[in-house]
Amino acid sequence: MKRISAISLVVLAALLVSLGTWYFIFGPGIRRGTSVASDARPTPPVSSPERPTQPGAVRSSPESPMGQAEVARLYQAFVCPCCGQDIGSCECGMAQERRGLIDQQAASGASPDQIMYLVMFRTYGAEAFFDQALADQVRADLLAELPADRPVLVVEPAEMDLGAVPIATGEVSATFTVRNAGGSDLTITSMETTCGCTTAVLETSQGISPVFGANLAENPSDWSAVLAPGEEASLVATFDLLFHGPEATGRFQRGISIVSNDPLNSRVNVAFKVEVTK
Repeated sequence: MKRISAISLVVLAALLVSLGTWYFIFGPGIRRGTSVASDARPTPPVSSPERPTQPGAVRSSPESPMGQAEVARLYQAFVCPCCGQDIGSCECGMAQERRGLIDQQAASGASPDQIMYLVMFRTYGAEAFFDQALADQVRADLLAELPADRPVLVVEPAEMDLGAVPIATGEVSATFTVRNAGGSDLTITSMETTCGCTTAVLETSQGISPVFGANLAENPSDWSAVLAPGEEASLVATFDLLFHGPEATGRFQRGISIVSNDPLNSRVNVAFKVEVTK
């Protein structure tokens, strides 16, 4: 009987020790109300995408491999037609338009070469490039890929000097010859001038176009004219001598852009100079 009691005491002591050990290990978790079997870890915070810090900045993403620095370098490769600075340094409407096109293409995933070759050259032509050797190379590369019977927009002369004109004359005009030098129909869809003092119309066999100026928002958007292969038209640019005031004399240069479906160079730029005298 005494032997049985001794064994019972040993078993009871062992049970008490086991219970104490179990409570020491798992008791705190039970007091906190957590599951012993859970392996919960804190969820890392989700960082919000970085916002551009300045106008025209492009955010890097899987769809847009270019970062802000690369886009800025592209800005520096192209010249603003109104002031001769790179388009990243000028805040005029033309520079903003060109930056916007680069930004849009970069955000859609285009590479610098695609932007330079397929967008900027075809949209704005060789004159948009600071480096004309690069522009010539781009032209040669694109030309090798185009069909021989494509439409070709030619505007001559590229520049015209109207000489000295008294400001009291009021207006002076420059007439350029527009020709389709290609093998298929050329469709002219728009024109644009570099200053509000200058307007342009196109005179074709179909009639005279609406008046185009420097304000893109006010320019006609539903007009076009078709030139058959070899057909010519006249681009008439008119300069308002009094637009800048009765004392605005001196040397002026103004440009006109003609936009068409020419797949190599959809925009051709021409210019005129005039010396406004008293």
